[in-house]
Amino acid sequence: MKHRPLHPFILAAAFGLAACGGPALPPQAPARDTTAAPAPQVVSDGPMKVIGAGGVLQMEGNMKAGKRDGVWTSFFANGRERSRSEYRDGKLQGIATVYRENGALYYTGQYRNDKEVGQWRFYDDQGNLLRTVEYDSTGAVINDREEAH
Repeated sequence: MKHRPLHPFILAAAFGLAACGGPALPPQAPARDTTAAPAPQVVSDGPMKVIGAGGVLQMEGNMKAGKRDGVWTSFFANGRERSRSEYRDGKLQGIATVYRENGALYYTGQYRNDKEVGQWRFYDDQGNLLRTVEYDSTGAVINDREEAH
């Protein structure tokens, strides 16, 4: 099995949180989590784990032909899930969900070819819906509304 360092752009997408911040995210919406991590060894095919300082699991998922494939999960230092995103052929493709460190939902939405599409929902630190943003198939915002409380 051949190992090579993980490229920085792959690390940024991993925390994608983000769930992933493309330029289309509204003000006050969280950006993709690009927390720096030690450069892990890349697995060409099969399961991969990124272990951070102190041996803490930072993220895990599956690789296929050297690219992310399937569900990737990232974790806070306390072990709680930070995000869960789907990949196809190395691109964000499918549902992305991001949590706050307290476990409350932060935001959720869907990607198609690495772009936000459809309805994305953003929540406060207690898990109450704050904002709903709708993206078209190109990732452009077509509706952005704050929710009434």
